Amino acid sequence: MQEILYSFFDLGQFSQHSLIGTHNPVLVVLSYCVALLASYTAILTLERVAIYQHRTGRYSWLAVSAVIAGIGVWSMHFIGMLAFELHLPMSHGVLLTLLSIIPAIVGSFIALKGQTSSPSVRATLIGGTVLGAGIGLMHYTGMAAMMMPAYLRYDPLWFLFSIIIAVSLGIIALLTYRRYQHTDKMTLARRRRVQLIVAAIMALAISGMHYTAMIAANFYPTGESTTLFTGHSNWLAYGVGIGSCFSAFMAIVATKIDRRIQQQQKLAQMSAEQLYEVISAIDDGLLLFDEENRVLLANKAFARLTGDDLEQIKTNKLDIQHYIKNAGTLLDDIQHTLASGTAWHGKVDVKKRSGVTFPVRLSISEVRYHEQTERHFVATLTDITTEVESSERIRNLAYNDALTGLANRRSLLDHLQQELAAYKKGGENGALILCDIDKFKILNNTLGSDMGDLLLKRVAERLQNSTKSRSFLARLSANEFAIVLTGLKGGNAINVKQQLLTRIYQLQEQLQQPYQLNSYTHLCSFSAGASTFDDSGSNAETLMTQSGLALSQSKRKGIAEVSLFHQEFADAVSKRVKLEKQLRQAIEQQEFELYLQPQVGSSAKIVGAEALLRWPQSDGSFISPADFIPLAEETGLIIPLGQWITEHACEILKKWQQEPDKAGMQLSINVSAKQFQQPEFVEQVQHLIEKHRIAPHRLKLELTESLLMDNISGVTNRIKRLKAIGVNFALDDFGTGYSSLSYLMQIPFDTLKIDVSFVRNMLDSAEKAQIVHTIIQLGESLGLNIVAEGVETPEQFTHLSGLNCDTFQGYLFSKPVPEAEFSASATVP
Repeated sequence: MQEILYSFFDLGQFSQHSLIGTHNPVLVVLSYCVALLASYTAILTLERVAIYQHRTGRYSWLAVSAVIAGIGVWSMHFIGMLAFELHLPMSHGVLLTLLSIIPAIVGSFIALKGQTSSPSVRATLIGGTVLGAGIGLMHYTGMAAMMMPAYLRYDPLWFLFSIIIAVSLGIIALLTYRRYQHTDKMTLARRRRVQLIVAAIMALAISGMHYTAMIAANFYPTGESTTLFTGHSNWLAYGVGIGSCFSAFMAIVATKIDRRIQQQQKLAQMSAEQLYEVISAIDDGLLLFDEENRVLLANKAFARLTGDDLEQIKTNKLDIQHYIKNAGTLLDDIQHTLASGTAWHGKVDVKKRSGVTFPVRLSISEVRYHEQTERHFVATLTDITTEVESSERIRNLAYNDALTGLANRRSLLDHLQQELAAYKKGGENGALILCDIDKFKILNNTLGSDMGDLLLKRVAERLQNSTKSRSFLARLSANEFAIVLTGLKGGNAINVKQQLLTRIYQLQEQLQQPYQLNSYTHLCSFSAGASTFDDSGSNAETLMTQSGLALSQSKRKGIAEVSLFHQEFADAVSKRVKLEKQLRQAIEQQEFELYLQPQVGSSAKIVGAEALLRWPQSDGSFISPADFIPLAEETGLIIPLGQWITEHACEILKKWQQEPDKAGMQLSINVSAKQFQQPEFVEQVQHLIEKHRIAPHRLKLELTESLLMDNISGVTNRIKRLKAIGVNFALDDFGTGYSSLSYLMQIPFDTLKIDVSFVRNMLDSAEKAQIVHTIIQLGESLGLNIVAEGVETPEQFTHLSGLNCDTFQGYLFSKPVPEAEFSASATVP
């Protein structure tokens, strides 16, 4: 036993030093590359094993994979030996060299066989161990084939280390392969990367074992002189290296060829039954028929779509008219299209066995077979019911009101254009009626928008029940409806308009009947405006505009009013547009002036003035405030206009501060509801007072009763904030609106102004005289200053003085005058 150990291991039995060898680094890298190529090829070929079901195919590819791996191990060994230089003549025994490949092939076969299924960790560990052992046995067998004038002995520790490296890296390589190779969701690119990593680890196991074993090898010269033939050894090493690369290349080519053959075999093996299963899985109906309309093939989807039995479809001849209504013309078109060599496509309504029709997209084309004259045709049917319903819903949204189901503005304009075109060609006259629910906003604000929506639905239903079938109905906005009436007859326009008014009054009467909104009974009125076809000039937009103007006229009159279009309405709108343009320009260029009307105390001395806005023109005339103030309110221009008035009033007060006879006077200005409700109004007034350095109590802001009703809490808050810095407030036109003692108690006014309508007729009307008396008494009880507007006669002044009125304003003292004239007459004689 000791002799055997001494013949293999270096146990210190030699007294001389061992020879030191070197390695060519280029050939070392080359040896690793050969091992990497062989390992990667072996893993690629191993993939083919899983493709085959029969034993022969599986073992054939497994053998190929093992041989490639074995040749790789063997080749790497000899290239590595070629890289080793010992400065001794060296050769290899051919027989033992050839036999040394067997352990590498057998070890690879056993290791790779275990990886073709889903191996356990234990099986993988065994496989890795066998692979490492095969690599080690191949190496040491190959080393034993070396012939040279030296003794070869191995260091025991390095020998053991080389085996551990081979086995450990072999196990790691197979564990990596096991972890990733059987992941179904892995992409091909990732699979190839994993295979390359496994091959790199295998190559490292082969090379690592080889070069570690070479470190373990100690060479002791024998001292004998010998001559060895080394030519064949070098030739063998080069030949093995080239052969290894060639075999790897051929194996890769073989895998690609085998893959393609397998794919072709799969296609070739697909039976007619499998093809039918594929066709049956298609959701669209499919039908194959010949020139004599014999059905050759039909799928389940076709039977489902048509409602026919699948077997009956196959046995009966195809009758297109059985499935498609009025198919005669359509059939001619299909035949003509197919005869031209192109496919026919179109949308048709298909009739089911039950008689129900549904829309489909039909496609028919000719099937052309290779080297056959037989003509077959294939038809596909796609159910587009959902698509058509979606299109219809979209169209309804585009042309109908979503809440009531009535037509919308777009649909109304299209219909009007058609009716007007027919009228222009000599058809019957007609009219467009626009009706509006009066005070609809109050219902929404008190009972909620849901109740408002319910009312709109009920109105739409009543319109549908109240109008003739030839009438066209539409909803244009929140509470505005349109009715297109036709069939208005009469020899002249007067008769036509009389018929139209009669129809509107009838409709108005029906619409104004009570509405039951769940448990709530609601009464409402309707305003209406209309225009006839002959007023429109055959233009739908013009007719809409004219009816809208007529409706606006009705709304201005009050509630439940009816107006027919007159040209004066359009002229008024044109005038309004022109006036609005002028108003904007006047605000930008500050063309306005403040006229002042004195306010006189009981001693006939001027105590203040009211600033009144005037808009002078270049010809010396004035545009009446009654014309442009309402327009400024509607357009929002009242806000910049009101800001200009406030600032100019502060400038006047600043001038008065320099004049002793006017330093104590107050100046009143009117503030619109829109201006007062601006969030920054208080800050703006405060800024102007500070900017012009005026005493705040000399500025008096006049508010109307209508402003208080909109938002009494917000109004009160703003008034209190301005009162805190000293600004005075007057309630203008008291008695004309919602006069209420409650808000007089809540809001800290300083002054009540009696409206001119009471003062003018108080001497002739006991009722108005009593109202004036009551207002003065109310003011006294609340500690408020009373100003009577419109005092024009001495008798009015005397009567009001007798009632203890505090202040007077009117033409008796002075009409409104420019600022310069007011300053020139600071007292009244």
